[in-house]
Amino acid sequence: MALLGSSNLQRCASWPAASVMPAPIPRGVPHRVTAATQRHTVNVSAAMAHPMFTIREVHTRPSRQSRKHVVVRANWGAPVEFKTAKVLQNKQVAPGLHQLLVDVGALASGYTKPGQFIQAKVVADGKPGFFAIASPPDVNNSGVLELLIKRVPGGAAEALCSLAPGGELMVSPVQGKGFPVDKIPAASYPTLLMFATGSGISPIKAVIESGVLELPKRKDVRLYYGAKSAEAMAYKELLPAWSALGVKVVPVHSGKGGAAKYVQDALAADGPLPNPAGTGVLLCGQKDMVTAVTGQLQPQGVEHLLLNF
Repeated sequence: MALLGSSNLQRCASWPAASVMPAPIPRGVPHRVTAATQRHTVNVSAAMAHPMFTIREVHTRPSRQSRKHVVVRANWGAPVEFKTAKVLQNKQVAPGLHQLLVDVGALASGYTKPGQFIQAKVVADGKPGFFAIASPPDVNNSGVLELLIKRVPGGAAEALCSLAPGGELMVSPVQGKGFPVDKIPAASYPTLLMFATGSGISPIKAVIESGVLELPKRKDVRLYYGAKSAEAMAYKELLPAWSALGVKVVPVHSGKGGAAKYVQDALAADGPLPNPAGTGVLLCGQKDMVTAVTGQLQPQGVEHLLLNF
């Protein structure tokens, strides 16, 4: 899931404005959030950066200009409490991408659904980054979470990527609702399409490895995975194992020439879906990708396009 501003979470926040429940504005809320809230809309990225807002769901609301909305509910009086955690492993798995194994102790018990995330930082009074959890929920609660972090200069992500094993960081409780995969049971949705770009592969990895997708019961499961090149793909060594589970991996490299430069191009090249009503979709990645994929699939009749926040 990388630092806010370049993170999975922010890239999944594909809609520029959202409806919000009216509420008094407390001190400390950024001006652009305050002004927006007073007219009942709020900038999604700004809201996610402030602990007093909670992103709840993405849904289609009927209107003359049928558009997507993110419901952002005010969460006044609920500051995030950070606790100390320890890095067990820090490994660069692709250029600019680091895999961290972090011992968060009892906080790991709050991780119950793939797609959830944590906030993390190194400096106590610093601004945290938002990171999707890349490991599946652990029923044995070993207390260890895996993060895939994109190194971004000058922020929490860079500091975290620089930590050696044994280094300490501060983490929030596990947050978010995760992917609501109960909406796409295998019996009713035999086709499953997953889309990820860059570090957005984190929650997709978690959901694939968790078993909640019931992959053997589905007929057509595809993962469109976009990166600049094969070398830039995190977890490429896991792709054969995912294929063995029944996932057809479609790697798409934007740094190469050809018609299928982006995942939405690869999707278009595969043609119309034979059974849109029986197709479920999971997305995490860049805003343009999410918008383009949604624009292709919704007109065909695909109802459930699920995000992880």
